[in-house]
Amino acid sequence: MQNVPHKWPELIQKLEKYTPDLKVTKVIWELPNEGWIKVNIDGASRGDSRRSSIGKEITYGTNNEAEEVAILEAMRYCVDNRLANVMLQTDSMLMKNVLEGKWGAPWNINEYFEEIKTLIEECNVRVSHILREGNSLADYIANCALDSGDFEAQGFAQLDSNSRMIVNLDKSQCPYLRVKAAKN
Repeated sequence: MQNVPHKWPELIQKLEKYTPDLKVTKVIWELPNEGWIKVNIDGASRGDSRRSSIGKEITYGTNNEAEEVAILEAMRYCVDNRLANVMLQTDSMLMKNVLEGKWGAPWNINEYFEEIKTLIEECNVRVSHILREGNSLADYIANCALDSGDFEAQGFAQLDSNSRMIVNLDKSQCPYLRVKAAKN
């Protein structure tokens, strides 16, 4: 640890010369590999009443409880639709580490983890953490349900204008999508 001056003029002089180390990470959505489906999940919770949603309102609870329900619903959908190869992305490091078995599930989010584990065993699932900026569409949809009611879309054309803008912004930042679009 460096010597910290104890007199104001020395402290100010030292701080004026200080330059913090910055880390910059570019965050973009990437296409899944051939034969895989990518599922970005997010839960939202807010207010004193702890209203929660995952694109539709769910029971009251914390953000972590909403994330757990989002994973459960995503895995139910994948199993019901026989989607064998699933890339599950979450912006919750807690959920990622619990799903990978690195951490035990905290008591407040343990309600559905046995069912989630069973569903995951029925598919080939890869769990990864994505920075919040890369999960912006899932975040928007979860919060939209709290603001405006349940959110459902079966394709790009059914998304609202804000959702389409988020998708298009991601596409414009992804070179693979630009090249692919140019070929068609």
